[in-house]
Amino acid sequence: MGAAIEKNKGLRVSFPYFGSYTHIIGEIAHEVGWELIIPSPPSKRTVELGVKYMNELMCYPAKVTLGSLIEAAERGATDVFTFTSCGSCRQKAYWVLQGEVLKRLGYKTTVHPITLGIHSISEICALDSSLSRWKATRIFFGTLREIKKFDDLNYPEISDCSAQPKIGVVGEIYTILEPAVNMNLFEKLRKMDVLIHNSLPLSYFVFKIFYEMGVIKRKDIDIKVLKEAEEKAKKYFPIKTIGGHGKEAVIYTIYYALKGFDGVIHLLPFPCMPESTVASILDGISEDYNLPVLRLVFDEHSGEAGVDTRLEAFVDILKRKKRGRNGKGILRA
Repeated sequence: MGAAIEKNKGLRVSFPYFGSYTHIIGEIAHEVGWELIIPSPPSKRTVELGVKYMNELMCYPAKVTLGSLIEAAERGATDVFTFTSCGSCRQKAYWVLQGEVLKRLGYKTTVHPITLGIHSISEICALDSSLSRWKATRIFFGTLREIKKFDDLNYPEISDCSAQPKIGVVGEIYTILEPAVNMNLFEKLRKMDVLIHNSLPLSYFVFKIFYEMGVIKRKDIDIKVLKEAEEKAKKYFPIKTIGGHGKEAVIYTIYYALKGFDGVIHLLPFPCMPESTVASILDGISEDYNLPVLRLVFDEHSGEAGVDTRLEAFVDILKRKKRGRNGKGILRA
């Protein structure tokens, strides 16, 4: 992106930390000329703040992002923006709850919802009346291009005939994309010498309607097989939507089965309703397609050692199973 323009001294802007996308998203503030308070990766204190002030019935991402916004307010942020959805997931109400918490704590920090989609442009303009719609459009689509470039680079196509075990990851998007929430799952899996496919990179979430229309294509997806998976998913999940990414978890688990993947990891934050609802459906798909599915549930009580042990055992099983299929070993019960 281009050089920063003169700072708008009235706005000190921040947003919840969002994994590897944090600095790309931060370019929005940089390009507009707002003073940016770069969010820090979620720490133990971040989680503790979110847990303390968010109702325990709300899901883990609601607590982590609240903690991140409180820390931004402590550092003097006048305005924070947080991404919301336009679907049926209760995530679209997080910004209201988070704004109420900041108010109760005495911070004069305004929380702005940004809907990922065409409405984002108007909502970015609403933060700063001096910002023209044309400039907001240019900045927004420039940021989206950077996100798409990042995803194309970091989530490449996986060969159908790879000798390494292939694992697909499905679940709630923030839990998939935020390493502090999933305990660096992707990094750990790569060190275990397996290939990983992410069903929900951020660019897919943002451009979903364009992918469905065929205007944009994912290089790492076999669209013909995906369409077949969508049809087969109707047997298991005839409802149009459930909110969150529950339906995508069903479709992509079938997709991975059809593509000959060795296993699937289902990530969900406690107590996420959509992902909890489809969990039993994924168990049925696992049985029907003989596809091992490992379910990992994350909240403030999750222990990294326990997650590591389950990951190592799962990968070991997949490797032994793959050796058995390739005639390089014998599997014994």
